[in-house]
Amino acid sequence: MSARYLADACALVDFLLQSPGTMTPAGNAAMAADVLVSSITVWELTRKQSLGKLPPLPKVRGRFTDYLADKGFSMLPLTWADAERANHLPPIHKDPMDRMLIAQALNADLTIITIDRLFDAYGVSTVW
Repeated sequence: MSARYLADACALVDFLLQSPGTMTPAGNAAMAADVLVSSITVWELTRKQSLGKLPPLPKVRGRFTDYLADKGFSMLPLTWADAERANHLPPIHKDPMDRMLIAQALNADLTIITIDRLFDAYGVSTVW
């Protein structure tokens, strides 16, 4: 069975906006596979863009989520089990959004596309 992937915010910015373009060939190949995007990541990116911390996100029909769907990404909803597991993770990573992604990946056996090396401490598979 091939790996299933979950893209974090840095992976989407790097891949979609081609900035800064540091992803490895393995990461780019993963981004071209069947990739899930968490509802938490959509919230994070649209929030940062609305605060001026990111350039405008690409949109289709006026929505970033429509753009993601048109590009072949699938939504990964946040479940109660994900939220509960995130709260029980060791306090290695302080970012609550990243902790949610780690919990989602652990619960669904996903490989996270991320440059963040702190994810490795949780035993989750990563690629960049």
